[in-house]
Amino acid sequence: MWAQSYQKRLALVVGNSNYEHGGSLPNPVNDAKAIAVALQSVGFEVMSYENVTQKELKMAINAFGQKLKGYEVGVFYYAGHGIQNKGMNYMIPVEADLQTEAQVEFDCVAADRVLAYMDAAQVKVNVIIMDACRNNPFERSWHRSANGNGLAMMNAPTGSLIAYATAPGRVASDGTGSNGLYTSALLKYLGDPKLTIEQVFKKVRTEVTEKSMGAQVPWETTSLTGDDFYFATGNINKGAILKNEVLANNSEVKKVNNNRSANDVSQQSRDKAKSILDEGHIAYGEKNYARAITLYTDAIQVNPNYDEGYYWRASAYYALEKNKESIPDYSRAIELNPNNEQAYYYRALTNYNLGAFEEALSDFNNAIELNPDVASMSYWRGETKYKLENYEEAIIDYTNSIELNKNDGYSYGGRATSYYMLRKYKEAKIDYNKAIELLPNEATNFKYWRGICNYNLDLTQEALNDFLSYLEKNPIDAYILLMAAHSHYVLKDYEQAVRYYTRAINVQSDNAEAYYWRGNSYLNLNKKSEAKRDVEKSISLDPGNETYINFKRDFLN
Repeated sequence: MWAQSYQKRLALVVGNSNYEHGGSLPNPVNDAKAIAVALQSVGFEVMSYENVTQKELKMAINAFGQKLKGYEVGVFYYAGHGIQNKGMNYMIPVEADLQTEAQVEFDCVAADRVLAYMDAAQVKVNVIIMDACRNNPFERSWHRSANGNGLAMMNAPTGSLIAYATAPGRVASDGTGSNGLYTSALLKYLGDPKLTIEQVFKKVRTEVTEKSMGAQVPWETTSLTGDDFYFATGNINKGAILKNEVLANNSEVKKVNNNRSANDVSQQSRDKAKSILDEGHIAYGEKNYARAITLYTDAIQVNPNYDEGYYWRASAYYALEKNKESIPDYSRAIELNPNNEQAYYYRALTNYNLGAFEEALSDFNNAIELNPDVASMSYWRGETKYKLENYEEAIIDYTNSIELNKNDGYSYGGRATSYYMLRKYKEAKIDYNKAIELLPNEATNFKYWRGICNYNLDLTQEALNDFLSYLEKNPIDAYILLMAAHSHYVLKDYEQAVRYYTRAINVQSDNAEAYYWRGNSYLNLNKKSEAKRDVEKSISLDPGNETYINFKRDFLN
């Protein structure tokens, strides 16, 4: 199985460096920032925190645990001081002043707190990464043996992998560069789409063991089950591996040589470009996109064939909503690596933002050809087809998105509106109901459309309920005021009909339809003079409307 099987990914990343009493550590915050960017680049939604107190760390874990429900993959990464006490592992918050061992369980945060939330959320894959085996700075004042350094082994619940920067009971190095020894190796392999999670950590263990000359040996405990999990979906996928061909350049199939430009640039230059790119990722993760663009440009200058440099510079332009600037870079990234479905995908989104829907559709087709198992790609292709008024095909894409992610309320909403445009009101209503259930914060907008569906299905009271709910948030929407008035009229509540027609007229004074139907309502209330006044007004606003003219002739003369 493939990484694409796990689409909804959430990570909590924490780095503690600035300890008030235990001495600062140079790398954990740097490590956390770099890991956050790396996880974002492979599709994770990341919650990131730095230099947290005990209260802040507990709140972050609580928020992560609550949000994790409904996700397929959960990752927790911690860098900083950690300690074992009575067989349990604890993360040390920045304000802790541990004068005695007895304070640990009260002033620190147990790693089991994360495990408990992960277990309750019942996600498919749980990963805990503890780069927290640094020497305990408080222990020298305690009356305990020196063999308590490092972390204790934790049992990995079913579906979990727990990774340690070094073996249980041993101490890890904080490193001499900008990242710790362990995290540096993890960053190197985490983004490789060919490696399963087990292979990633095996390569990390090999590299750290060699570089530390055996002093630090990373460790994992795992009880993962089911399909293989890959951190990166990346550029290796079903289509590329099975046939080594991609759909590119307006659907022409061509052979791809992934190494075609590798020999044009020296290994030293490629390594330097990669190092600069990593700095760019840190700036990108901090939303300093201008700085990121500068660094990505520097990386490209060192390695002009660096497809990732072009891709990420385009992404920084995209984040700044500089859509026109991002297009050439996405195009160059695709030229260098036609297997990069993310470049096709984001160039498609950029073209969509620019209103170039045909171009966007071509790129979405290419992205989905390369990677058919990403719900968001199908959703946005559906949105593009909707813009092109190809509603039947849009429904197919929305349906595929829902099959890949059954909790995607936006796909239900998009499919509902496509059904509506085809006048399939029953089907539309069913999907609007589901969209409202999944996206309660968006319910107001969906009720707008569901109300119109109900009205067309002659479910007038249900329609009125939706219109009134919508008007609570949007009280001057002339069209829905008119529809609410029509609903009251059908229900023979003519007083309320007059009230809402009047509100519609107050918002839009040239609304001939509102005047005409308010005149009808007045006539049903035996107020003929008011009725005649309003119908005559409607005729003055729309003098060619025979319905208005005939009504005046037949009922008001």
